[in-house]
Amino acid sequence: MRVYIAVDLEGISGVVHEWETDPTARGYGRARAAMQADLLAALEGCRAAGAGEVVVCDAHNDGGNLDPDGLPENVTLVAGSPTPDSMMHGIEPGFDASLYVGYHARAGTAAAVLEHTWTYRVFDVSVGGVELGEFGLGAMLAGYYGVPAVYVSGDDKLAAEARALVPGVTATVVKRGIMRTSASLIPPQEARARIRADVETALRAAATVEPLRWSGDPMLLTFTRVPFCDAASASPRTRRRDGRTLEIAGDDFAEVYRGFLACIDLAYTVAP
Repeated sequence: MRVYIAVDLEGISGVVHEWETDPTARGYGRARAAMQADLLAALEGCRAAGAGEVVVCDAHNDGGNLDPDGLPENVTLVAGSPTPDSMMHGIEPGFDASLYVGYHARAGTAAAVLEHTWTYRVFDVSVGGVELGEFGLGAMLAGYYGVPAVYVSGDDKLAAEARALVPGVTATVVKRGIMRTSASLIPPQEARARIRADVETALRAAATVEPLRWSGDPMLLTFTRVPFCDAASASPRTRRRDGRTLEIAGDDFAEVYRGFLACIDLAYTVAP
């Protein structure tokens, strides 16, 4: 069995504060250690399910959060930034399942811990009327390659979002959101025990989960401010819908996804 894992930080067990996710701020060291521990728990679940090869993408910030020391021999770590597919670099045909560890709910979700979609400059992303956060974007790219999204860990709001998008996905709730920067935390040891068990369960049932397929509709990307949209509109394959919204079209979802990444990069050329 060949498994792909994308690992973010905001949905990691014990993490609730913005400053825990910033490599230059206090609290990051503890959050980074928790990120490593949640990943190791997921890898134990992969081993128990018989995974022979695992590719892990460090999907937070600059991709410099996870330590390759101590990872099992059958694990390849994709680290650093930039990469062509960003949070999903390394996904391709041939994987039996994709897993999403430490993820968070999409931008605007009430009572979701550290909710956002890629950047705080994005207000909303949707395809064919379906709203997508980072889990949905990753699952749809994996689905384009025929790979099902079978597992996710994060808060309770992210779990509900994932279950609505992908019937049959297994979700481990490691915290329950109270407000954006507050949550009821499950003890880390218990959370990791759940991650290990749930990953094994998800992989054993991976063949029963259908990949999240692209509808063929263009992506609608709405920014929080007009200047961000102005800058992003210079990207190819885009059409302006209104002051803050772009339509991104393509022949396949990989092209649409990379068009989205190009728009995000252009939006960052404008001062906040």
